Amino acid sequence: MIFIATCSKDTTTDIVTGELDASSVFRFNIDKPDDFSWDFHAGGFRIADVTTDSEITGKTITSFYLRKPMFLDSVDVPKYGCVENWRREETSELLNDFYRECQSRNLVVLVRSKNSHYGKLRQLIAAKKYFRVAPWHFFHGELPEELKRGRWVVKSITQTPVGQSKIFFVKEVDPAALDLSYPWFVQERIDGEEEVTVVYIDGKTYAANAPRDSFDTEDSRKTLMEHPRAWPRCGLSEEEERAIKGFMDETGYRFGRFDFIRKDGELWFLELNPNGQWAWLDEKNEHGLVSMVADAIKREDAEHRKALSRL
Repeated sequence: MIFIATCSKDTTTDIVTGELDASSVFRFNIDKPDDFSWDFHAGGFRIADVTTDSEITGKTITSFYLRKPMFLDSVDVPKYGCVENWRREETSELLNDFYRECQSRNLVVLVRSKNSHYGKLRQLIAAKKYFRVAPWHFFHGELPEELKRGRWVVKSITQTPVGQSKIFFVKEVDPAALDLSYPWFVQERIDGEEEVTVVYIDGKTYAANAPRDSFDTEDSRKTLMEHPRAWPRCGLSEEEERAIKGFMDETGYRFGRFDFIRKDGELWFLELNPNGQWAWLDEKNEHGLVSMVADAIKREDAEHRKALSRL
């Protein structure tokens, strides 16, 4: 049985599970703890969905698919903490440790790297071998000399809300105006013609694009959230395909969604999200993206089942 760790409002999981055998999937929504009961112990585990009477155990799990186990409503924690925050942290840590255990047993599908995790900074360093990469700085306490010239955008390396459930979006700034008592990640602004996103699935790619002048802000996520729009599928050159495969081979990932800006015909690397949202690119599976991901999950799960049967 495939264990999917996510939240109740993950439409990507809604879509991809439609391509899987429903009886072989157990979905755990971390933001709905009252819908589940669980018991982890030295002999194994059991998680039950009390709304459907379905369950998964240490004997029936064959794969772990990490989607989006996140709480969509933030908690403003008072000075001395609160019980709800404690409950969330306890559940999250349990799930994280369970994921690591499944990873050690080779039960994780898609979302993993054989060469350890690559965060944004490691990605930018590795990407220079394969793509154009704009100059960047992650600084605190002192303004780097390079930032006194040119145009820069500020980004966040986490998805942590900054208060009242507000998310930190990419925005052009004057670095000299930033409060140096905070850590800042900035990158030189790329004035390109279009944004390109590429989903990489076990050696295959699915690319889509959108013109830069169709976005209201520097951050395409904000425009997509406020004004959803279609991204038409686009092609990649053989050189770009090789570069993407080379980056994935080096970092050890089998799956992920790239964000690029195309400028003067060249791809400028922004980031790889190893567990990025992707279903919005082909929600009705008209171009086969959903099937590509579902087939990759089923292939890996079949390999896991075969290996487990030999134990």
